[in-house]
Amino acid sequence: MLTIDNETKLKDIVAETLGVDADEIEDTTTPATLPSWTSFNHLTLMSAVEEAFGLTLSMEEMTGVKSYADLAATVGRHLG
Repeated sequence: MLTIDNETKLKDIVAETLGVDADEIEDTTTPATLPSWTSFNHLTLMSAVEEAFGLTLSMEEMTGVKSYADLAATVGRHLG
């Protein structure tokens, strides 16, 4: 689980990378509900998250992210 500060940071990264307002990002946000979440932008997003949080995500983790909730859970696991 993410702290409120890390949740805000993550939403800001997603919003900036995908070109949307952070208020549009919800747990249920997926590539199907957000047209700018393309396969290319997914890779860009994973890289931005790694850089911002100082993480190294495995390929399985990156491909396992199917929604914002998945991304938040993955980051949360790394941050403890």
